[in-house]
Amino acid sequence: MSPCKVTETSISRICIEPQPKGLRAVYLVETRNEGEAEILAKMFQDFSAVLQSIQLSKGKLVAYAVQLHTEDQSLLEEIEQFLKTNFGFVILHRSFDDLIYDIVRDLSKDSGSSVIPIPKCNICGKPEPFPETLISFLDKDNSTLETHYYCATCTAESSGKNNKEFVLSLLRADRAKLNQLQQAELIRSRSKKYIAYRVKSDAEQCAAT
Repeated sequence: MSPCKVTETSISRICIEPQPKGLRAVYLVETRNEGEAEILAKMFQDFSAVLQSIQLSKGKLVAYAVQLHTEDQSLLEEIEQFLKTNFGFVILHRSFDDLIYDIVRDLSKDSGSSVIPIPKCNICGKPEPFPETLISFLDKDNSTLETHYYCATCTAESSGKNNKEFVLSLLRADRAKLNQLQQAELIRSRSKKYIAYRVKSDAEQCAAT
């Protein structure tokens, strides 16, 4: 993974966004035309209130990774039954892992389909359709410069006595080598939606001394 594309001195604020957890699955469907692909897209969009979805491939092979927002797994069977009734080739895999992602990539290659890039964990580098933690780096105008993603395993391995230590633990492990940011003073800022910190500037630190 390449270093952070933004300069660390341009980062004025960081926002940490924990993401919802849930049971994951992958659907692989062979489609005959764009109309059938649109039917799939609309179906997953219709379930967006209870089901996250992200498309993994397009073309003859259309694959989606999904994550349930509820504990009721019957929805997965309902979707599978609908797909098998309306499409000739359907696979349901009840997790997202290296095996199924390799199958998606292999079948996409064999069928002339395209794999759609998905987020990768900024620590271990593994593809992660539903990162457990997101850290967004903002400039002084609160515009997002870049967002880094962290999988459940790497998030769990990062620890701290409080939120600030947890964030610094993620930044230390980040493959982008955010050395200067790791040493910066983070000041908690108000946010109703996220855990947010303002990055104290060098000028502020010099004035304080």
